[in-house]
Amino acid sequence: MRSLFKRVRRTDSSEEPTVQRTLPSLGLFAPVSESKQPDPQREIKRLAELEQIFIRTRKLESLADVPDIVSEIRDGNIVLLDIARLNDGNDKTHLELKRIIERIRGETRGYQAEIALVNDDCIIVTPSFVSF
Repeated sequence: MRSLFKRVRRTDSSEEPTVQRTLPSLGLFAPVSESKQPDPQREIKRLAELEQIFIRTRKLESLADVPDIVSEIRDGNIVLLDIARLNDGNDKTHLELKRIIERIRGETRGYQAEIALVNDDCIIVTPSFVSF
């Protein structure tokens, strides 16, 4: 039976210099050359910030509610918005709802907030550290 792997036997005792094979740069996927030690004070501060997160509920009725929502996002809270009154099928209220959502999106863009529709009557607005 023929073997696929053959052992190479060296007959001369002189050692040849080994050639190191270098890999091309992988860019973003290149292995990290140094590992960073976690900073305990930074981690404690981050955990303390996460302890103070609240989920707030608001009934969205007009553009006057937008500054309150933006301040909650700025404070790092999650906001659930009740849009049942504005999402009743009427074109006028639907247009007003679109304006309010765009205003919230524009004013929270600097905080990298995310806005998502939960169901037909609820929208969630989350700060940047919350992923869904």
